[in-house]
This record gives sequence, structure tokens and C-alpha cells, in this order.
Amino acid sequence: MEFAEVYDIYWNQKSDPRTNNLPFMASPVLIPSILVVYLFIVLKFGPEYMKNRKPYSLKTFVKCYNIFQIIFNSYIVQQFISAGWFTTISIFCEIPDFSYEPSPLKISFTMWLAMMLKLIDLVETVVFVLRKKERQISFLHLYHHVSTLLIAWLMTRYIPVAMASFTLVVNCSIHVIMYTYYFVSAFGPTAQKILNPVKPLLTLMQMGQFIILILHSGQTYLPYCPITTIPATVIITNLIINFALFYDFYKTSYMYAKKRS
Repeated sequence: MEFAEVYDIYWNQKSDPRTNNLPFMASPVLIPSILVVYLFIVLKFGPEYMKNRKPYSLKTFVKCYNIFQIIFNSYIVQQFISAGWFTTISIFCEIPDFSYEPSPLKISFTMWLAMMLKLIDLVETVVFVLRKKERQISFLHLYHHVSTLLIAWLMTRYIPVAMASFTLVVNCSIHVIMYTYYFVSAFGPTAQKILNPVKPLLTLMQMGQFIILILHSGQTYLPYCPITTIPATVIITNLIINFALFYDFYKTSYMYAKKRS
């Protein structure tokens, strides 16, 4: 087959028509290009721009951003639940439903909303650059943001179905807690001191999330689940990498730090 035929089969024919024409979904290069520009800004252009400048405060923006994240993540979780999660949709193997019935259609659209939120998440790193918080722009931070957006984008284009959406149900639920913590901690040293005992729990919560999602995706390898294993293999591989990075961060930031103190 010629390239044009291969492109048409894998980019158009195999995609889900319910989502493939939504904003940021039609082009195969738009999201990857945004990620390339993002990495250029936060790794090269941004640090060079800030080199001889004082860090921006951005305290009001950070608080507003955290409130936005709490509300938007809560809304996405609510939309998934109202589409049938934990009532008509179970955590066990779900046969993909690509129909235009209300529940599957709502699942597919909410997955697109969640993907858009992962795109907005990239703003965080730009804020770190402007506030000269270089230590927070770690490989873990960058890998997590890039891989999460890429996988959310591909899932939304090809498999915006109930079983795939479980990843986003769990992730957005965790983010409600996480951004609530960030919002309170943005009020200064006193609030941060009160929250210090909670801080390691956020990383443990993230790692627990990865284990739950690995077990959920792993169902596709079992005989009773007649679903292709290709998406699960990609998702599980990414989850294992994320778990390893978060565990290394937890070990360095909390376990070793505790021993030293």
C-alpha cells in the first residue's frame, strides 16, 4: 500500500467518528507539535528569557489556576459518573460501545474534555519557569505531562469508550485532591507547614493510582475479556514508567530525607 492509503486506514478509518473532528483531534501533527514547542519553551527559551530577570510572583494566578483545576476535574468525574460509571458501567471488562446512544456518546465527549484539560496542564511548567522554580521541572514532571497528554489524545481519537475512560475517572479524582492541596499551600509558609505531613501522601496516592490502573488495564489479557490488548500494552508500559519515576521521587524526597534528618 502507498503511504496515503496507510495514512487513511490508520488515521481516519480506524478512528472514532464521534471524536475525530472535535477541536485538536483532526490533525496528526497538532498535539505533537504543541508538545515540541512546550519542551522548547520550558527547557530552552523560558530559562534563557528569565536568566537575568527576577522571578514573577503569580500568586493570584496560581490560586485561580488551582480553583479552575479543582472545578474542572470535579466536573469531568461527575460527567463520567452521570454517564453510567459505577452504576451501569463496572470496573470489570467492558465491551467497547462506539454507538451514538446517550451514555457511550457522553463518555466519548467527556474523554475529549479530559484530554483538553491535560493540554491546559502544560501551563503549570511555564509557571514554574516564570517563577524560577527550576527544581520542579524534573524529568518526572516533563515525562508525566507529555505522556499523559499523548495517551489521552490517542485514546480519545481511537477508543473513547467506557473501559478506556476508567484511567481518566481515577486520574481526575486524584487531581481534585491534589489541586485542593496546592490551593491551600499557595497561602504561604504557615499553610505549607500545616500541610507538610500530608505531602508524602500525595505521592503515595499517585503511585496507588498507577497500581489500580495497571490491574484494570491488565484485564484485557484475561480469557474472559475479548478486547484487543494493544491499547492496554501501551497504557501499562507508560504506567510502569510513571510508577518507577514517582517511586524514585518518593524515595529521594521523603525516605532518604527522613534518614538524613
